[in-house]
Amino acid sequence: MEDITYFCRCDECRTSLFRGENWFHKPGTNYDLCAKDFWKQPEDKRKAYVNIREPTDLGQQQEEYVLELKQYFGRCDSCRKGVFVGQDWYHKNGQLFDLCSQHWRALPDSQRSDYVNVNTSSVLGHLKAQYILPDEDMQVSERDSIMCAFDVEGTLMPEAWLALQEKTGIEGLKRTTAHEPDYDKLMKYRCDLLRQHNIKLKDMLEVVKDLKPLPGAREFLEWLQPLVPRILLLTDTFEEYAMPMFEQLGYPSVFCNSLIIDEDGFIVGHRLRLKDQKRKAVESFQRLNFRIIAVGDSFNDISMMKAAEHGILIYPSDKVKKAHPEFPIAKDHFDLRVKIGRILSANKLILPRALASPPPLSATQSSRTMWLLCCNVAGFLAPEPWLAVQAKFNIEELKVTTAQEPDYNKLMALRASALRSHGIKLWELFDVMNDLDVLPGAMDFLEWLKPIVPRTFMITDGFEEYALPIFDKLGHPMVFCNYVEADKEGYMNKLVTRLKDQKLKTVEELQRLNFRIIAVGTSFNDVEMLRAAEQGIIFSPSEAVRRENPEFPIVANHEELKAKILDIVGHRGEPMQKRAKTC
Repeated sequence: MEDITYFCRCDECRTSLFRGENWFHKPGTNYDLCAKDFWKQPEDKRKAYVNIREPTDLGQQQEEYVLELKQYFGRCDSCRKGVFVGQDWYHKNGQLFDLCSQHWRALPDSQRSDYVNVNTSSVLGHLKAQYILPDEDMQVSERDSIMCAFDVEGTLMPEAWLALQEKTGIEGLKRTTAHEPDYDKLMKYRCDLLRQHNIKLKDMLEVVKDLKPLPGAREFLEWLQPLVPRILLLTDTFEEYAMPMFEQLGYPSVFCNSLIIDEDGFIVGHRLRLKDQKRKAVESFQRLNFRIIAVGDSFNDISMMKAAEHGILIYPSDKVKKAHPEFPIAKDHFDLRVKIGRILSANKLILPRALASPPPLSATQSSRTMWLLCCNVAGFLAPEPWLAVQAKFNIEELKVTTAQEPDYNKLMALRASALRSHGIKLWELFDVMNDLDVLPGAMDFLEWLKPIVPRTFMITDGFEEYALPIFDKLGHPMVFCNYVEADKEGYMNKLVTRLKDQKLKTVEELQRLNFRIIAVGTSFNDVEMLRAAEQGIIFSPSEAVRRENPEFPIVANHEELKAKILDIVGHRGEPMQKRAKTC
């Protein structure tokens, strides 16, 4: 029987080579030939090769040719292409950063030397274990998801400043971002006008509270939600007066800015949460494996539309239309349905754009101002789904959750095996998920939270068939989840992770967008998220989780959590100092 401990492929014909008379190796290189291609070489070139019959014939290169017993997998951090051991995988030494050969070659010469070709797993060094694909029956892969990002004023809601102009008759307030691309300049102009006419924040609030969504906008969002259940509003408007607008739209997730109000109630300035926040938000979510469809109406939306996989204009001014003919134009929200529907239903992939390099976390560490809540779902807002399945089918093995087993891939493999051995198919699992209801106190907590921390992201390692029914019952605007797939017999056999370490990476990307994060978790698979956040809180943990993570405050129920959050966000002044981080 042929020894397969050492292995490679012929660099000419790709024939598999094992030790024996068919393998010829050029010492000091990773160049190998089969006997057929070896004998095609001129005699003087053949002298440079050795026939590999014993491991010692490989000299110091033996380890490079050991047949991998495990499969190693990475993903290009520019184009998200999957890469395996071989000529297409380049790894940045000492970091979890990888490129395919195309994007490695695109680097300047001075940067290429930071990478090593992963022609054997040994070059991954101490990070090797991070790239192993589990060899259990449960297969693991990644899948990108779609997110829609919208401007607010002029896209979904009337322009608040134009509404104020109509009420006051101040001609200068007709000026918007459709006329003045420089937002700082525009806001200074507006503040001066308001003071001249003795108009204060309370007057603006009186106008905004009566605004209704643009015709068809609310219906459009209701149509979109089941198709793309991740909708994000990116607006340059201000939290101090815009909350009624967000409520009219059903409280989707909103990233916005804040105003500076003097002691007399006048608007004297504005505080941008992040310069060019719309584009940077799109880039952050692309790094989180989302493909973005961006919709806006004005100049300040163009950068996010250019960054997105698809950009669409709606109700643009002639000036915007003329300056940017590259974007399709929706004449109303019904037409917008058609355009987005065609993108979603097209018989082709939404190809990703090259990823923007992430800025270091330290770039925003001292300037984060707005709070945002990231939370787990199971055990906090909804029941643990696998315990519900266990109760339904009385399968003892399903009592184990992430509260006991921190290795999620291993846990899912055990679950798949248990379901198969008991003859439970995937559709039966989904039926159980559809019947789950939210936990007592969850709805009340989220309603209470809206005016306190009006941005919440639900992040679950559970799969979409569990997360989306809960998402609908909670009326929640943003949930990140995974997927499961069945084999030909209908049994669960594949876990499709949306993004490896998605909870941790989501917190980090939101911090890059200048948010201060409160993270709430229940189990071992939440710990990295809790550690990365400005404030981590454990909700009703198991004894094992409590014992191994004593550094986090613990709350027993939603009422205790409310008190804890008020204690955190009630502090004013400089942002809480974070432990030093590097990217």
